[in-house]
Amino acid sequence: MLVMGEMLERNARLFPEKLAYVCDDESVTFSKFRNRVYRLINALQDMKFVKGDRISILSKNSIRYFELYGAADRGGFILVPLNFRLKTGELAYLLKDSGARVLFYESSYADVVEELKKDVDSVNYYIALDGPGDMCYEEMLAAATEQQPEVDIDENDPAYIIYTSGTTGLPRGVVCSHRAQYQVTNILALEQGLRKDDSALDMMPLYHTGGHAVTQSYFYRGCTQVITTGFNPEQALQIVAKYKITTMQVVPAMLIDMLNHPNIERYDTSSLRIIFYASSIMPVVLLKKAIAKWGNVFFQSYGLTENGPTITVLPIEDHYVEGPERLTQRLASCGIPAANTLARVINDNGEDVKPGEIGEIITRGEQMMLGYWNMPELTAETIKEGWLYTGDLATVDEDGYIYIRDRKKDMIISGGENVYPREIEEYLYTHPAIKECAVIGVPHEKWIESVHAVIVLKDQQKATAEGITAYCKKELAGYKVPKSMEFVDELPKNPSGKILKKELRARYWPK
Repeated sequence: MLVMGEMLERNARLFPEKLAYVCDDESVTFSKFRNRVYRLINALQDMKFVKGDRISILSKNSIRYFELYGAADRGGFILVPLNFRLKTGELAYLLKDSGARVLFYESSYADVVEELKKDVDSVNYYIALDGPGDMCYEEMLAAATEQQPEVDIDENDPAYIIYTSGTTGLPRGVVCSHRAQYQVTNILALEQGLRKDDSALDMMPLYHTGGHAVTQSYFYRGCTQVITTGFNPEQALQIVAKYKITTMQVVPAMLIDMLNHPNIERYDTSSLRIIFYASSIMPVVLLKKAIAKWGNVFFQSYGLTENGPTITVLPIEDHYVEGPERLTQRLASCGIPAANTLARVINDNGEDVKPGEIGEIITRGEQMMLGYWNMPELTAETIKEGWLYTGDLATVDEDGYIYIRDRKKDMIISGGENVYPREIEEYLYTHPAIKECAVIGVPHEKWIESVHAVIVLKDQQKATAEGITAYCKKELAGYKVPKSMEFVDELPKNPSGKILKKELRARYWPK
């Protein structure tokens, strides 16, 4: 099997003067990008870095971030991308656990780096990506050769360690192989139907597995990518209009902000032919509103860091807004297993569930992780007989489409009844005043847990707990109706837009 590093030379040969990446006032062609990656690899080798050494990065999105990924893809180093929102102590743990020997950092995090130096012994070099520091990235590249490096990379070698937070305990370092990365990239490019003349907008953080995997599928097809350092709804609309963007990746929170932006009609977004959504569950009412605005251009992928992150896909042609219920209900699904991927929904006895029954999604495919870094016991608990157990609860329909009900950890057991928050959230999203919501279980003297809703209202909208309770009683069984609720200005989220229910629950459950 090929590895992603070989795409560097392929794209430089086929599209030498075509723009590969654009970020603010910087841009780079495919040939120049290859040369810069080769310089980076050679510079690291001159510093006595060898295949298998861990290299880390603390930065927002940039062209240089992609160059670090390229150094792992072609140079055999193992990249450790760090979440820039973490506290210094959390970052120190990740650096120590991974054994990273170098930290590349954006200058805005210089103060954090100074604190890390006091606590982390494993890091030998701190290299500033965009300005003066202990070492300067651009000076390092300028002093190195553009000669193609000689590194023998096996498809089963580790390429990245991507840390993901568990619900309890320490962060888990997911070890991704070169084979897994190439496989998921190939799957996403194939399933989306990407073309080499597509232009993509990258807004997802590159330390996040979903953000990186999708951008790699664009690179795989030779697409030009416009990078942002974060998400701003008007900036996104401006970029789509300016660069005639044909494909972009979003999470539901991004769609909400773009659709509700007062200036949305000022920008020509007719060039969009694929809007890729993932990372968190998409409310059906929001998806219908987005389809009404942009047409049937939506593509979904479901997965988790441990699997690339692609398990299932819901292609554009399966987004039925009208027609028989057997078809329109698919808007609430996460689709069917992606190409070259197996997925099942099983009960506690390991048997495939019947349509309508709830079980756990398990999966297998070449994009599966090698395991958790330094956590063999947890790896053995997660991967059993070649199948990866996701912890996601779901049902299937007669056609094999999978419908996620909830994470096992999010399920509420109230008075012995299983309550699935997503079902309640889907209904709450149909309320005209509700912008966003999250449903969690909170302690209850009699029922052990009761249903609690945390709600963000739309601008200029008003609602009361009594009114929303009455609204829920129209359609939901009594035990599913929220027994309490609170109104907040915003919900806690990670940079990929996923609502952090763990933080919401922490207010109510003692440690």
